Amino acid sequence: MRRHEGPRPRQTRIVATLGHCPDDAWPPFLQRLCDAGADVFRLNLSHADADYAKERAILRWCNAPTAAEEPPRVAVVADLQGPKARIGRLADDGIELAVGGEIWLHAEASADTPEADARATQTALMAAFGSAGIPVPEPLASSMFAALVALRARQPNVRPLVLFGDGDIAAEVTDVSPAGAHGTVVAGGRLGSRKGLTVREIDLDLDPFPARDQRDLQFCLEEGVDFVAVSFVRTAADLDRVRAFVRAHLPAGRPEPKLIAKIETLAALDDLDGILAAADGVMVARGDLGLQLGVEEVPYVQKRLVQAARRDGKAVIVATQMLESMITAPQPTRAEATDVFNAIVDGGDAVMLSGETSIGTRPVQVVETMDRIARKAEAFAIQPGAQQRERRLQRSDDVAPHGPGAHLHRINEMFAVTAVQFAGQLRARAIVCFTRTGRTPERLSRHRPAEPILAFCPTAAVARQLLLYSGVHPIVLPDFDADKQKLAVMVESARRILHERYGMENGDAIVVTAGIGWPRGGTNAVQVLIEDHGAVREVDVGAGEGLGGNGFSIAS
Repeated sequence: MRRHEGPRPRQTRIVATLGHCPDDAWPPFLQRLCDAGADVFRLNLSHADADYAKERAILRWCNAPTAAEEPPRVAVVADLQGPKARIGRLADDGIELAVGGEIWLHAEASADTPEADARATQTALMAAFGSAGIPVPEPLASSMFAALVALRARQPNVRPLVLFGDGDIAAEVTDVSPAGAHGTVVAGGRLGSRKGLTVREIDLDLDPFPARDQRDLQFCLEEGVDFVAVSFVRTAADLDRVRAFVRAHLPAGRPEPKLIAKIETLAALDDLDGILAAADGVMVARGDLGLQLGVEEVPYVQKRLVQAARRDGKAVIVATQMLESMITAPQPTRAEATDVFNAIVDGGDAVMLSGETSIGTRPVQVVETMDRIARKAEAFAIQPGAQQRERRLQRSDDVAPHGPGAHLHRINEMFAVTAVQFAGQLRARAIVCFTRTGRTPERLSRHRPAEPILAFCPTAAVARQLLLYSGVHPIVLPDFDADKQKLAVMVESARRILHERYGMENGDAIVVTAGIGWPRGGTNAVQVLIEDHGAVREVDVGAGEGLGGNGFSIAS
C-alpha cells in the first residue's frame, strides 16, 4: 500500500470514486487502485442498479478478512443520492435556449401525460408568452415558486439566478407567482429533460431522506460499509433521522457505519455547529456549494468548514474537481495541483477523486498523481514555519466544552496535545496507541503530528474506520487484550512493525498513549519508549507505573 512507502508514510487520505471497471473483473482493478494509494473507495449510489450487482462485488472484496498484524486494505463510503431537484420531461427530449430568450417555469403535468400533449403544451406557451416552457415536477414546483415569491417580497429588486445542470445554462428570474416563474436566459445552450435545477441562494424544501435513499442504505447495512455520506443535509435533525434508521435496521453483530454530512446547502452553513455535533465527519461538496453560493464563495467556505471540523475533531473530506482534467489528460493542470496542495496544507483529512477515477481513462495514474502531490504538501506542512502556524491555528480553535464530561474532555485533549508535542520535540519514529474504539487516534489526528499514528485495533471494522483520519495508520491485532500478560506481546508486535514498515532503528523513540484507571475512550498517560539494541527502555511522562507496571491499561 503506497501510503507506507518512502522515507515518510503519507498522512493524507485519498478517496477514489468507483464507476466503470476497465479490467475483466473488479478484484484486480480494486487492488491496483489500492497499490496506487487509494485509502477509501466511494460508492456513488446515484448510479446503482436495482440489483446492486456492482456494489455487491466491490463490497465482497473490500470486506474480505484482514490478516493479523496487517493494515486493512481499504475502507468504503456509501454516498446516498439525496433529494435531487430536476426539471421535468421536455418535448423531443430538449429545447435550445438562446441568450436573451425568455423561459416560463411551470408545474409539470402528471407523469402519464402523452408526449403529444407535452409538445402541445410547450407550443402553446411559446405562442402565448413568447417563451420556452420548462416543466418542474411537483412537489418541487410549489416549493420553488413559494420560495421565489417570498424572496421577491423581501428583496423586490433582486433577480434570482436559476441554474440548470452544472450551471452551464442559466436564467434570471424577472417575474414570479405561485403558478410559475418568468425569466431571461443569460447563459444559453441545449437543455435536456430531467436536468438538475438550482436556484442561487435559495434552499428548496425537499425530503432529505427519500425512499430511494432508505432502500440504498438498507442494502449497505446488510452488506457492510464503513461510512455513509448523507447528501443535502440541511440541519442536524436530518442526520439524526438517518442515524435512527441505521440503528433500527442494522443487522445484529454488524458495526455501525459513521455518518459523513455533505455540506452543500445554505441551511447547512447556518446550522454548521449542530451538524458537526451530530456527524462523525463532513464532506466539502464544492460542486453544489458553487451552484448555491457562486464559485467566488467556495474557497472561503472550504477553509471555514475545514477549520470548524478540525476544531471539533471531525474528519473532513475536500471533494469535487480536484484533478478534473485527468479524466482525459495524462497530467493535471497547475491550478488543480495547487488546489490539492492547499486543501491538504489547510488541514483536510482526505482529498477525493470523483469522475477522475469513476469514468476517467487513467484511474490508477490519477491516484498515483494525487499521492505525489499529497507527499509534497505534507513535506511543506512539517517545515518549522508551517508548524508554528498550525499550532497558532489550533490554539485559536480550541474551545473549552461545558456540561457533563467537560473536565474529562479537557484532560483527554491535554494529553493528546502532550503526546503530539513530545513526538515532535523528540523526533519520534511514531506515536503508538492501542485502541478498542478508535477515539484515541482520532483525537491525536486532530493535532496533525508529523509522525505517523500507529493505531492497533482489535477488529478490522475499527481499523477501516480509522483510514479516513489524517496520519492514522491502523493495524489489526486479533489477539488484542487489555490484560497485562498480553500487553508485552502487543508491544513486541508494534516494535516489529515499526522496524519492518517505518524504518525504526536503535536509539529511536516512540511515544505511547494510555488510559490508566480512566474512563473508556480517554487518555491520562504518555510514555516515551526508546529502542535500544533490541530492548525497549521506558521513560515515564504521565501517570502510572510504566508499560510493564500493574497500573497500565489500554486506551480506547
